[in-house]
Amino acid sequence: MSVTVHPRPAPPLPDLANVISKALKRNFTHATAVVVPCPDLREKPFYLAAEGLAGDTRIADVGGQGNLFPSPNFDARFSLLELAGRMGMSSECGFLLGAGAAPWMHIGHNAELAPNLSWKGRDGLKADLADSQAMDVINGSRVVEVLPQTTTAGKAINCRPSPTNNCALMVNLFGSKGHPGPVLKVTARSRTGPLNFTNSIRAGLLEAYGEEKPLSMGGVFLLKRGKAKFHVMPDFPAPEDLPFTDRKKLENEWLEYQICQAPVVCLTVFHSADPEGLGLRMEHTHCFDADGGNKGGHYHYDLDDGAHGEREEVEYEAYLNAAEILYRIDRP
Repeated sequence: MSVTVHPRPAPPLPDLANVISKALKRNFTHATAVVVPCPDLREKPFYLAAEGLAGDTRIADVGGQGNLFPSPNFDARFSLLELAGRMGMSSECGFLLGAGAAPWMHIGHNAELAPNLSWKGRDGLKADLADSQAMDVINGSRVVEVLPQTTTAGKAINCRPSPTNNCALMVNLFGSKGHPGPVLKVTARSRTGPLNFTNSIRAGLLEAYGEEKPLSMGGVFLLKRGKAKFHVMPDFPAPEDLPFTDRKKLENEWLEYQICQAPVVCLTVFHSADPEGLGLRMEHTHCFDADGGNKGGHYHYDLDDGAHGEREEVEYEAYLNAAEILYRIDRP
């Protein structure tokens, strides 16, 4: 795999908190961003695979949409643990979260993946990250998939634990040691502007720091109240329907959409800018139902703007951290 490394020196967290708070207030009636000790994210309502988001923070953009369009690249298969090694992470301990494509080669079809994986070397020893047998691995990743049967409401969506530590096609990852430490606690309620939660933050960072100082961030947020729209990729089209030539048709006819009621857990990776021209996925957020239901998929936006039926106030709570390094891996 090709790997390029790009430093991402970030401003102090209090400075970021100030920028993010101002940005969110342009699109939400109520918004805050403060630096806090990270709560234990293994606990309800987040159910993550590690306690925190601190320690050697880094982000990877792996593969990309070029592995799906115009035709799927079935050779683009990845081990999350091997990717952690490519990100310079230690086998002693680590944590990955993010958004990507599910390991179709293990589940038998294409689907969404919300990676959520931590590990520790047994007896505190370092090992080869590619050797999962040498480590204690907690895999809390979720697959969100379209089931073949159809209900009266359309295609049935299922959310379940991923059976492997692998993914395919593309994935965006936020990595750290999973340690407790200072993070940004960000809240927002009652959207009034055109931008969703993550893009409100991105726009504020770009305005404050410009193209010349790109920032990369990741973490988790909870849709605490209200509704949001998500899409779920179905299985790959039949060979006679390839290549994908009409992106609009794909978006309107191939993807399955659903509107989900809170609570939904969302794993996010995003960038303020891509001045190096790395072909980054500028924002990627995948979500799952921690309570065992079938909510989730790829996050689009909440429905608090009154344009999609009955208005219901939306509320978010996020814990985010900035990455120190960006890795571009296996660019198509």
